[in-house]
Amino acid sequence: MGDLFHRLSNEVRDIVGDDRSADVGYFDDTSRPSENWKADVSEVLRRADVFVALYSPRYFIRSVPLRERAAYLHELSGREQALRLLPVLWVPWEAWNHQEEHAASLTLGAGIKEYKANGLRALCRLAAYESQYSEVLRRLARRIVDIAGAAGPRPSTPVVIDDVEVPESSFSGMRLTVVVLAPSDPPSRWRPFGNRLRLPPAELAAIHGERLGMVPRVADAQIEFGPLAEGAVLVLVDPRIAESPQGRTTLDSVAARLPDWAVVVVVADGEDPRYRKRAHELSRIVNDKLGGTQRQVRRILDADQLGKRMPTVVDDTRKVYLSTAPVFLPKGALPRLPRIADDHGPAHEEDIDG
Repeated sequence: MGDLFHRLSNEVRDIVGDDRSADVGYFDDTSRPSENWKADVSEVLRRADVFVALYSPRYFIRSVPLRERAAYLHELSGREQALRLLPVLWVPWEAWNHQEEHAASLTLGAGIKEYKANGLRALCRLAAYESQYSEVLRRLARRIVDIAGAAGPRPSTPVVIDDVEVPESSFSGMRLTVVVLAPSDPPSRWRPFGNRLRLPPAELAAIHGERLGMVPRVADAQIEFGPLAEGAVLVLVDPRIAESPQGRTTLDSVAARLPDWAVVVVVADGEDPRYRKRAHELSRIVNDKLGGTQRQVRRILDADQLGKRMPTVVDDTRKVYLSTAPVFLPKGALPRLPRIADDHGPAHEEDIDG
């Protein structure tokens, strides 16, 4: 993506005649986000005349790019949305998934079969496709300049990433539900370590789930058992919730709905005197209500430790689900398997429920 951004920027500068040192765009390098990335990206989106979306299968299961796209388009009219959103086929996927986005991303590479078959990422990586890659880059740069010229500056509407809902993904994949049990509201913004951790724990877990190919969602204590049973479940608990009768009732309510494969992690600031004073008591309450013979409640009491251990926690959550969750066979009739002595194959059907 970095190579694409730099070469595309140079193509745009060549068309508009800007100096090579001038900034013509912004590259959201999600592997190295800034400390205040939401505010930074919100400001960039507010000023951007064109939004280039690099579509891939992972694009549609990751909350960050979906949220950025939704935030950019949020206050724009339908015409503005259609005009300023410029989709690119970065990695191909099945045409029946997100059909509208799939079709829109192909228009850029009309007549270039390698683009449709492999996507722009492959054209960027493989020297054999250099001529096709250069042609797509020139088209992309020209479209950016044409759109910016025809549409003019983006309407000065505010863009706040946290103000938009992430669209529900329709891609199939293992669901990861991150349940937050904390006194704060909303649960997605619960920050037990303040600004010492770049992202809230729930969002950090969701990002690592996306990297493992799961479809994440963040929920609170109100989630029903049905959605909880749909996939892997990670429960993040602020032990201070056990300080109040209402909080203990919440823990009881969630415990009654948790599937056997749920993983529970207590997250607290071990340096907080208020927590240290009642740490043993609060941990015992959480263990009694959410733990058990088949489930051990884990504890993470340090911000750096949480950042380092979260990938392992999410991966363990996935593994526990795969090894523990029941497998439901489809109902209906299945053909009897042929036997060696049966020259004519199966003679009848057997109902698996019988």
